[in-house]
Amino acid sequence: MIEIKDLRKRYDGFLALKGVSLKVNPGEVFVLLGSNGAGKTTLIKILTGLLKATEGEALIDGVSVWDEVKSRERFGYMPEHPHLYDRLTAREFLETMGSLKGVNESTVKDRINKLSKGLELDRVIDSEISSYSKGMKQKVLFANSLINNPPNLILDEPTSGLDPRFTRYIKMRIRDQAVKGKTVLMSTHITSITEEIADRVAIIEEGDIVAQGTVGELFERCGCDSLEEVFIEVVNHARSRA
Repeated sequence: MIEIKDLRKRYDGFLALKGVSLKVNPGEVFVLLGSNGAGKTTLIKILTGLLKATEGEALIDGVSVWDEVKSRERFGYMPEHPHLYDRLTAREFLETMGSLKGVNESTVKDRINKLSKGLELDRVIDSEISSYSKGMKQKVLFANSLINNPPNLILDEPTSGLDPRFTRYIKMRIRDQAVKGKTVLMSTHITSITEEIADRVAIIEEGDIVAQGTVGELFERCGCDSLEEVFIEVVNHARSRA
């Protein structure tokens, strides 16, 4: 379970997050939907311990994210931009990360084999990451988020750089994780992906949650037939009041 309570982040007088609160339950795919610069990545970086909040509270399975040792073993994280060790092979990288996350060697090897086949990385798993395209690096990052079989997943734009076939595969795997009872929080700016995969959605605009609910509830609230229409209407309304 992921809980965020009145979270605020200030940069030199600029309020990037304006008291955000939300709760993501086990077995749920919760999508944070927003334009570039809306505050999605700031929120996720706070949840993963990469940024400190100015105010508020963030909990993963009841453990404060400020307690990095205890909280980090409770989630898998996939950042939007791949920052990998180019001189390592994907296998070496995943083995190292699995070991750091406390997974035994035989389990790590088994998971790497299964994930690399599903992601079609098996042919290049022993090549240096420096030779990978952005999409291939995204696949490695997704595999890394699952390598320790965490109860919570935090995914920042997980389909960025992927072709339609593997975008579909990632969506299927995300839904599969929720079916297994895991808590999934992901960010995206793509309404079609959100509409397909989300149990609940929070639309964030200029650091504030401006709408939240199931896709059906958002349709009904706005009288719209697509999430794209909902998003445009909600964001335009929020900006008109600013």
